[in-house]
Amino acid sequence: MPESHNHSDFDSIFLEDEPVDERDLDSRRGDGGRTRKKRKTGRNVLIVVLVLVLLAVLGIGVYAFYVANLWDSGSQGVTDEEAFGGDRPDPEGTGTNILLLGSDTRAEGDDLEDARGSRSDTIMVMHLPEDSSGVQIMSIPRDAWVEVEGHGQAKINAAMSYGGLSLATSTISDFIGAPIHHVAVIDFEGFQALTDSLGGVDVESEQAFSVDGHTFDEGTNHLNGEEALAFVRARKQFADGDLQRVRNQQAFLTGIMNEIISADTLSNPNKVAGMVRDFSPYMTVDSGLSASKIASMAFGMRDIRSGDIEFFSAPVSGLGTSSDGQSYLTIDEGELGKVRDAFKNDTVDEYAAAAESQHL
Repeated sequence: MPESHNHSDFDSIFLEDEPVDERDLDSRRGDGGRTRKKRKTGRNVLIVVLVLVLLAVLGIGVYAFYVANLWDSGSQGVTDEEAFGGDRPDPEGTGTNILLLGSDTRAEGDDLEDARGSRSDTIMVMHLPEDSSGVQIMSIPRDAWVEVEGHGQAKINAAMSYGGLSLATSTISDFIGAPIHHVAVIDFEGFQALTDSLGGVDVESEQAFSVDGHTFDEGTNHLNGEEALAFVRARKQFADGDLQRVRNQQAFLTGIMNEIISADTLSNPNKVAGMVRDFSPYMTVDSGLSASKIASMAFGMRDIRSGDIEFFSAPVSGLGTSSDGQSYLTIDEGELGKVRDAFKNDTVDEYAAAAESQHL
């Protein structure tokens, strides 16, 4: 059974198993009183990579001051204790690792302080190399079978349930064999808001499929927020389930990046400001991801283009069943050793360039 512990407002985002009441979180979101619809448990959330802000939004000259104020006033923050269980690690010359989390459900209970943690269903680690030469993003399947400190072997997404955000962070840090320096999460409404603020996104689908009343063709699909959400959530339609969902998420994020760093977006101040205004109220980040910090990282990576962003996946080797009947994904330990060496030595770019998109 999950341990009881004190939970922050951040932990409530991940509630999955307990009934909760609706509530309006406007005052917590810092959105200037803008009206938002109440959401019920069971509505979706999905992480959209913070690199969207790092590489494009805040590195645009003097206009960045206004955009930075939008970010700082709109986004939520969590303390280092809540995010890391102590002090936030400092990069030591081996690049910066940002943990990106999302969940298939979002809680809006009346008493957020009493909320219990749930499972983080979308997990990515973004690596920013020390020389700012590119960005590498590793997807970790939620059913990967790993060691969770104090709880033995479990699915990696159970760490949030067992010990909140700090245990999830430490579990994934142990998995990659390197520190996690920052944490970010986005909820369902922000996912749609970002996509629609961009006027939709062109996404390449590996295969044709239908889900939730939406049909996607093999090849290029122009998706609005609702369509994009259906695209990245789908898994029962595929023979390899969650693994294809990971590939679809990576395809969507590639489309997002292509749109954001396009001249049409970055040369349009109103579009940039609207994107940050609509997006930031749904972001929760650690205390170190202020606009000034993001802007400094963005400046260092100002020459990066979409071709410098590489996606790969954690090394899955097969399927397994636990003693209590859970189906899980086994990890290729030999290949994981290479992943850990890459994070340790700041050579994730070399590993990503040679890695298969999926290992199963």
